[in-house]
Amino acid sequence: MFRNNKLLLIILNLILLSVQGQERQGKYYKESYKKIYGLFESYPENDDRAMVFVNRYIHKAKSEQNLKKMIEGYEEAIYYTKNIDRKLSFADSCIVTAIKYNDKDQISRAYLGKGIIYYYNRRQYKPALVQYLKAYKFSEDSKDEYLKNKITYHLGMVKSYLGYYEEASKHFENTAHYFESKISENSHPNLKLNNESGYFNSIYRLSTCYRNLRLFRKEDSLITIGLERLKDTNEFSIEYGYFHKGKGIQLLREGRSGEALEHFILAKDILSHNQDDASLNTVYFYLGKLYWQRGSRTESLKYLNKTDSLVRKFWFITPEIRESYEYLIKDAKQSQNKEKQLYYTNQLLKADSIINADFALLSSKIHREYDTSTLLKEKKQLESQHKNGLMFLYFSMGSAFLLLSFSIWKFRNSRKRENEITSKYRELLKKLNSPEKNDTFKDASIVSLKEKNLYSQEIIDDVKAKLELFEKEKLFLKKNLTLSTVAKMIGSNRTHLSYVLNEHYQMTFTMYLKILRIKYITNLLLENNKYLNYSIDSLAEECGMSHRQIFSKHFMEITGMRPGDFIRKRKEELKEF
Repeated sequence: MFRNNKLLLIILNLILLSVQGQERQGKYYKESYKKIYGLFESYPENDDRAMVFVNRYIHKAKSEQNLKKMIEGYEEAIYYTKNIDRKLSFADSCIVTAIKYNDKDQISRAYLGKGIIYYYNRRQYKPALVQYLKAYKFSEDSKDEYLKNKITYHLGMVKSYLGYYEEASKHFENTAHYFESKISENSHPNLKLNNESGYFNSIYRLSTCYRNLRLFRKEDSLITIGLERLKDTNEFSIEYGYFHKGKGIQLLREGRSGEALEHFILAKDILSHNQDDASLNTVYFYLGKLYWQRGSRTESLKYLNKTDSLVRKFWFITPEIRESYEYLIKDAKQSQNKEKQLYYTNQLLKADSIINADFALLSSKIHREYDTSTLLKEKKQLESQHKNGLMFLYFSMGSAFLLLSFSIWKFRNSRKRENEITSKYRELLKKLNSPEKNDTFKDASIVSLKEKNLYSQEIIDDVKAKLELFEKEKLFLKKNLTLSTVAKMIGSNRTHLSYVLNEHYQMTFTMYLKILRIKYITNLLLENNKYLNYSIDSLAEECGMSHRQIFSKHFMEITGMRPGDFIRKRKEELKEF
């Protein structure tokens, strides 16, 4: 009897719980979508706490067979769930529902969403490209220009990572133009933010394409635009971090490591806070490279090992940060740490296998200190050293072979280089002796992606006239010139001066000074033989520069030759006469 009563009690409790559950579920379904949305909209991305309410949104849509709301629910689930596999599962549900809904724009957005997961969360570029191409196919006849430009942008991202920089740059030029044109429209605040985000991301990605295409003026101009327009806003912190990263790379290339370090540290803090590990790893690599060049080996290794740590965590590698392993191998060799050398060699081989799989074009183009066959040979030598102590013999044979190969390569390369130097010297003389040699700066097509008429023609002409006087009086030879000091010298202001240089001379203030100073010193070397016997330090001093390294870099950038090569060629030319 007691057992029967107990069983009856359990059944009654189950019935009661079932009824309560149905009542609660019915209550959820009576809630409006807007009310349920309000319960999770304040949660940050990848916060699983929001999923309780997102699932409620999806269940309501399913019970009502509301396909459009189901799609919206799946999109929210992709945004808030942290687990990548679940993101992909929700993306598949979104695609299936969009196909049932039979709306090409919705189908296109669903495929695009899945591609973004592969790209940003999995770093699997080929599957991402497959999804992006499907999204593109369904959007071909769409009137939703925002959607079409978003797809164009993501296709450009894949092309850029695969090394098709010229093709990718066309994508980003188009999307930057579109998003910039929409910013000024009186649209909903969220849409305006999306357009601004699209614009800043587009010009940043475009600047990276320009850097890889060695179009440094264009790259520098876009980075300047990004930093100037984002410095007073908190809306786009991650994009601001990207531009600081780009500025740091630019300054490191120019030999200005102190300034570069400031930008890299800022970028590191921003990207770390936003958990953008892929971009953060690039910053770690450049910090390691910067400290290596400075001779701060401990600091360099700290950041290079952070790069390795993130690579091991996500197995995401680019040809750009691949070089970190070359530095680590070099350090291990110098410290005679065979275990570390073997470990980093294995890591580099794994990195190359990833690059060869995903970066078909880039893997054949990047310059390597260690090609695959050499790395495999070194790996075997290091492993065998642990077994039978024959390392010395292998290294001796390898060194002899490398020395012979290097000698042959050096002979051929030096002969080829000498021919190239002679050709560049003749081209430079031809340019300097041309009728237009005194016409240093001309109005050029503007760098910015949208025509800007910010100032009157009278102001522009006034600044140009003052710059001509500045050049004529050779005031550019003074040291430590800045945009502000030059603006004050010529009786203008930094805003007007910067505008004329950027928009009408198509260059930054720094580039303007470089050209004036290098042209001046080049003419001195050609017109007065005594300067041919000056040291590089003295020549740098003569044209207003403080350091020989900066002078040499600027001379190379403007003339295409090193100053020592130019002087040698000039002396050879004079001997012939």
